[in-house]
Amino acid sequence: MTVQRHKSTILIFILIIMLPIVGLAQKKNKTSGTSEGSDKREFFQPSVEVRGSDSLVKELRNEVRQIQSDMDRMRLQLREYDDLSAPRIRKEIKRLVNFPEKISEITLKNGTVVQGKILSEDLDKIIVQTNIGTLSIVQENIKELKPFDRLHGDVVLKGEFEDQRHADSRVFIGQVTNKGMRRADFVRVRFRLHDKRTTIIAQDSSYISGEPYSFYSGVISESSLSAGESSLFRVEVKLPPGVEAKTISYVTYKVLFDEFN
Repeated sequence: MTVQRHKSTILIFILIIMLPIVGLAQKKNKTSGTSEGSDKREFFQPSVEVRGSDSLVKELRNEVRQIQSDMDRMRLQLREYDDLSAPRIRKEIKRLVNFPEKISEITLKNGTVVQGKILSEDLDKIIVQTNIGTLSIVQENIKELKPFDRLHGDVVLKGEFEDQRHADSRVFIGQVTNKGMRRADFVRVRFRLHDKRTTIIAQDSSYISGEPYSFYSGVISESSLSAGESSLFRVEVKLPPGVEAKTISYVTYKVLFDEFN
């Protein structure tokens, strides 16, 4: 038992001596590995320069500045759009878009056409606001009443016309204008002479001296009138033989035209 105990003591003593030696060897191996890793990191240090890198970096910086400037401008535009309120938008639209009033076209039994806004209407008469003033029209004299479409030509008399009275004729000189929104073709003005019983004594018409226009069919018109344009007219109505000028009680007129594409 004493010999075995002695051997165990020697073995423990040897292990105590060998432990520091083994630890020193491991420490040396770790230090050697760290040195190799350090060499690898030094290879990727920023101190290594690439040829032409200065110009490339400068170009990239300029592009970044340009992108930032564009983004700032877009932010400013979005901020301006956000500041717009709905009432303000509706106000601007109303100012830019001029909605036309509801206009009616009234054709009388004697051929006269009246265009205007109906202010009031009852069983006996209607009150119409026209360009020349307010008119009261008896219901019995109305032949047709319909809405007036402003998308078409609207050729009307401009101002008053001149009435030259002769022994055997009446000459009417005036001016017409197209208040519609498209061209009117073959514009002519017709005048009728009536006696006191509303009977037509004589009538005649004349084309205006308008704008020349060539149609696809090859027909050329010199009596067209574009939207917003005006032109003169002259209509001479001859009295029938044996009819005296004093029998004429009143005069009616009508502006006639066609519309072609």
